[in-house]
Amino acid sequence: MTTNEERREAAKRKLEQRLEAERQQARKRRNTVIGVVSVVVVAVAAVGGYFWYRAWDNGRHTECSYADEPFDWDAAIKSVQQQVDTAPAAQKAQGNAYLQLLRDGQKKQRTAPKPPSRTLNTGTVTMTLKTNKGDVPLSLDRHQAPCNVNALVSLSKNGYYNDTTCHRLVARDTLNVLQCGDPTLTGAGGPGWTTKDELPKNLKMVPGSDQMQQLGMEATYIYPRGTVAIANKNDAQQGTSDTGSAQFFIVTKDSQLPASLSIVGHVDDQGMKVVDQIAKGGIDPGVLGTAQDGNPKTPLEIKTVSISD
Repeated sequence: MTTNEERREAAKRKLEQRLEAERQQARKRRNTVIGVVSVVVVAVAAVGGYFWYRAWDNGRHTECSYADEPFDWDAAIKSVQQQVDTAPAAQKAQGNAYLQLLRDGQKKQRTAPKPPSRTLNTGTVTMTLKTNKGDVPLSLDRHQAPCNVNALVSLSKNGYYNDTTCHRLVARDTLNVLQCGDPTLTGAGGPGWTTKDELPKNLKMVPGSDQMQQLGMEATYIYPRGTVAIANKNDAQQGTSDTGSAQFFIVTKDSQLPASLSIVGHVDDQGMKVVDQIAKGGIDPGVLGTAQDGNPKTPLEIKTVSISD
């Protein structure tokens, strides 16, 4: 038989057990709330971080478009053949020589896949031409022309420039360049697509060009020695634009050109020593050229091209 003291002790223990159970339940509820809040905070931070990253990442990328532009060799050869057939006898020899150049070029024609449409618009890329005369590193600036730099990088990685020869050398009073990037050696070769123009900024205008502009003429600007730019077939009077792709030129002396050629980078002094060898070798007029604009007498053969970021 229990005493009053024992009953009081038993009641006290039950009360303490009930209070402890209530305290444990309260702690569980508090921990659950803290856990849910933590998950929500982490989720909100993750979502915010994701959108911040997307905005930051989108800001350092550019969306590019590349248009299909195959060259119709058969049509070009047929057109020239018709002109040769009706040309005076004195011009037939040169016409036939050009026809042969086109036929030979058609056999050397290459294509390459279009570059990725999304590309970085910051930083530089080194595109090194491994040539028969030594290395020519091109420092490409994504900020200046991201889509055209992207095109050169893609072409290089696909081997488009491997085992090609720079086909044109110009040495005039206002234009001095070495042009490369056409496997056909005709000036007509391309990978089957074209890039958008990315017009240069901050070039110095040739003195007097502002007066030309006032007369409705196209102004000219100074492209400094060592500049690397994309060759194109743009025609302002015909409204033709966005015709550049694989062919590029290196400025051997400060030159005067309209600001319609996308500048992709420059060649440093060491690389220009190799380019200078070709320029000093002189010009072979070739089939349709002149003593100031033709084929380099000293070939610059691009064996391979390497890319490094």
